[in-house]
Amino acid sequence: MKLTQLRYALMVAREKNFSRAAELCNVTQPSLSVAIKNLEEELNVNIFERIKNEIKITEEGKKILAQTQKALEEIDHIREIADSTHGELSGTIRLAAIYSVGPYIFPLILSAIYEAAPKITLLIEENYTSTLLEFLAHGRIDAALVALPFDHPGMSVIPLYKEPFACALPKGHRWEGRDDLKGDELADEKLLLLGKGHCFREQVLEICKFPHSFEDNSKGVHSFIEGNSLETLRHMVAVGTGITVMPHSALENFLCAAQTTCHQRSQHSVRYAHFKDPAPSRTIALAFRSSYTNMNAINTIADVIKAHKPAGCLDV
Repeated sequence: MKLTQLRYALMVAREKNFSRAAELCNVTQPSLSVAIKNLEEELNVNIFERIKNEIKITEEGKKILAQTQKALEEIDHIREIADSTHGELSGTIRLAAIYSVGPYIFPLILSAIYEAAPKITLLIEENYTSTLLEFLAHGRIDAALVALPFDHPGMSVIPLYKEPFACALPKGHRWEGRDDLKGDELADEKLLLLGKGHCFREQVLEICKFPHSFEDNSKGVHSFIEGNSLETLRHMVAVGTGITVMPHSALENFLCAAQTTCHQRSQHSVRYAHFKDPAPSRTIALAFRSSYTNMNAINTIADVIKAHKPAGCLDV
């Protein structure tokens, strides 16, 4: 077996497509296909099942690929060990976050991570929780910022901070300035929510004691309107479409955070009401494969985030 064969196999498993895998591996498709065929013949096992234009991983292939992922991580760890002898943290770290976290935490931590580890190459992206879980499992990313619970076999988490929720309102709303809001009051308003697939959507619905107010009917889900991002929802609130619930990290535009005379701040059309203590909240954690070997990088990133958590968030 050759390392290139193993890396090719993992890429095909990730992409479920030989052409895309070959392109990402910078080889021709015939070369990649031959390499994987030779690997399967040497092992006397079919890793992939080829059905027309569909690629499926066999049960035996799943076991082999899982061990392959571990083996390649251990090999990559050789370089990390060598670098650590010089007190350096280097290499490429692929860090992801769920959509409702990434835009608000990345601007706070990126420069601090590079300051702590100047030789590191950090690649970042955002996605849904379910997709990030798949990416972690297949080694496409090394770590992900997610909301707990995140209990999945083969995964470990480091809790980072607790983030309370607040209610965003159009200017002049009767709830403006309240700090005793109750979750069941949301059922009386036109509630703006993230679309399906966002875990924050489900967390918001859990606040309400009367979930029947948001049940599906023949015309679709009633009593709320969906948006694709928290920023979209904020703009919809600003023009009076409805109200929404936001995590504390998203309450202020980070570009205005250090400005006392920010034009956007002075022209705010969004106000906030806060929930009665204990306010509903979520815990943000750093998730990674339990087999991941570069714990120096994981701990460095976790420490930086804890030290630069968003305003209004609490220690865990």
